[in-house]
Amino acid sequence: MPNFCAAPNCTRKSTQSDLAFFRFPRDPARCQKWVENCRRADLEDKTPDQLNKHYRLCAKHFETSMICRTSPYRTVLRDNAIPTIFDLTSHLNNPHSRHRKRIKELLMKLLNRNKNIKK
Repeated sequence: MPNFCAAPNCTRKSTQSDLAFFRFPRDPARCQKWVENCRRADLEDKTPDQLNKHYRLCAKHFETSMICRTSPYRTVLRDNAIPTIFDLTSHLNNPHSRHRKRIKELLMKLLNRNKNIKK
């Protein structure tokens, strides 16, 4: 099963490249920092264990100094690695983002409900 990058606006998945993917850390403080840097509100209520099990970030979100290549086939993060490279501006301006789409759907439902009440 492919890994998908959990970063906003990142469409990378493990089947498309040889790019490394990293699990969210189990350490609560570090995990919280990863979530804060990702700026994904939907991840804030997840436990470190849930994040570690189900979510990954690709290597593109880490400074190269935080990544160690232990062999030609294995890439690991330094113990203190925190993701710092994100494309957040285009995510906020993207009119097709899930969040904006969901808000628009809810507004349309409310408007339609309001029209039905007036009839």
